[in-house]
Amino acid sequence: MKLKTTLIALFSCVLVCAQNFREVQLPTPDKLNPLFIGPLVKSTIHYGVTPPNYNGKVIVFNHGYIDLNQGQFLFDNSFYQDTYNEGYQAIFVATTRGKGIWVNGKLLADAIDIITDRFNVPDIYLVGHSNGGKAAEAAMFQYQKNNKVTKAFALGTPFWGTYLADISQMPWLNWAWSLTGLNEGARTSTTYYCRDVVRPYLDNHPDNQPEKFVVLGASGFYKGSTIAAAAFLLTGGILLPVQGANDGVAPYTSTLRPGATYVFKKNDSRAIFDHLDVGLGQFSWPYIKSYIENRSQKNSATSNSTLYDSKIESDYYIISSENKYDKILLDKNSKYAMAEILHEKPSSEFNIFDKNNTKIKFSKNLSPVKHKTIISITENNVTIKSDSKYAAFVKQNNSIKMSLDKISQSNYPVLKVSFEATKNDINLLVNSKARGVITRTSKIDGTPVKSAPEIIIFEKKGEHYYFDSKNLEEGIYSLFLNGESAGNFKRSIISGFVVGDVKNSLTKTVNNTPTDKPQKSIRLIPNSVKNNASLYIGEQNTTKNLLITIYDTTGKTIKDFKRRIHQHGKVDISEDLKYLSPGIYLLKVNDFKIIRFLKN
Repeated sequence: MKLKTTLIALFSCVLVCAQNFREVQLPTPDKLNPLFIGPLVKSTIHYGVTPPNYNGKVIVFNHGYIDLNQGQFLFDNSFYQDTYNEGYQAIFVATTRGKGIWVNGKLLADAIDIITDRFNVPDIYLVGHSNGGKAAEAAMFQYQKNNKVTKAFALGTPFWGTYLADISQMPWLNWAWSLTGLNEGARTSTTYYCRDVVRPYLDNHPDNQPEKFVVLGASGFYKGSTIAAAAFLLTGGILLPVQGANDGVAPYTSTLRPGATYVFKKNDSRAIFDHLDVGLGQFSWPYIKSYIENRSQKNSATSNSTLYDSKIESDYYIISSENKYDKILLDKNSKYAMAEILHEKPSSEFNIFDKNNTKIKFSKNLSPVKHKTIISITENNVTIKSDSKYAAFVKQNNSIKMSLDKISQSNYPVLKVSFEATKNDINLLVNSKARGVITRTSKIDGTPVKSAPEIIIFEKKGEHYYFDSKNLEEGIYSLFLNGESAGNFKRSIISGFVVGDVKNSLTKTVNNTPTDKPQKSIRLIPNSVKNNASLYIGEQNTTKNLLITIYDTTGKTIKDFKRRIHQHGKVDISEDLKYLSPGIYLLKVNDFKIIRFLKN
């Protein structure tokens, strides 16, 4: 009776797990139609044909994005053919497009149960490309499948996140992330989410077995068969100076899971290829095969990765094509500035106009990487005009740097901002200020939330500036930090931070996580303002006097004014917005949530 009950329970579990997936049988590699289109919505298990020389070993491939998973067995990827020829049973698991590490990890864990039962094997080998490697560690440790995984291979997996995901959390820069084709799933791939949530939680998990991971991290975003793809152009302007050698999506240092085996060293001549190429069998299979067949093989690189420092430095500020009020301003005593421009169109036209709207000459260096242009600016207070959306990272010829650090490891971190300069530029730091625009983007488990932006001010104490997050709601926050001394300099940093008890939050089920706090109702109609604009205040408002403040996207106050509510909670502010330059603004009324709007 006990055996019967156990079998019924086991069968029920497999049946429930199977309902999460569509199961598809592939033909042999030589019969596979290159035009095959797999499901782009439903999570799927693609079963390769069992080879005639089957050696009893099963290899499970997972990309991490449902509609890119078929790239593991199509599009000139040799993984399926290679494993078939060598006698391995190949299976390709597609989880979701962008629900993040924990949802994809749970689905992958369910798939492992289905696969081990179907092929009657005690364990499998996992090969995870990109976020598939993060799903693998979640499946193994958070969802307790570590005993069913002999070895996990991570190909270009950003275990410590990627700056590309950081910039995706800025609404006026999300077009940059969309160029990669990976529009969703960025929330749990930011550098701060991985640094403050994923790594502390999984690296200290009681079931963590880092020795099971073999890491293949690439270093050549500029050299690969896929370099023409728009996905990897952004690194030339952002990732290289910010995060060093990278494959176009994952910085090499980000691929280093603590305690794992690293096949390649940084800038290893064998791994000068990009993020897609590291996921191709013709590049990675020989190394994977060698580790499967020789379990005692020694590391090619050190097994002790350097943990990411929470400190971030900037010697630039950022302007956006979305804001016509954004201008390039030279720091005091600065003779020129270099603008590294990332643009949506592969090749774009740029013109520079002075404060009198007169077109001026400038030098331009077209980068060999598409979507990137570098220009030199020698005049002050100039405007960039282009036929494409863009973001310009403007660097000055001086020594001024701004840094952001997290100085508290508590559930409510304290953020610290510092400015530094050499003796020649130290006088420019007088009367410096630091402010930021933050937005709560998700709960700690990665569940997205809809929250209004907030303006935060860093309080000066001694030589530094501080912000204490103790009054913030638990969750993940994006941060656009800006520091300046009026007329002297300005700097920007895009980052974020985590508020709350990570361990406690991740051990709860999604249904038990607290709901968002209700916010007072306020609307701006229309949200894209041209001539007319009205505020509509919810009935719960008890005051008739309104203090209205307009900020730019850096959190700088543009104007403030007072109005009274007359009837039906409506306030006409058309005249107050009439002379704003085109761009994105933030509007705050009393203690209502902040509204983001576009002025045309």
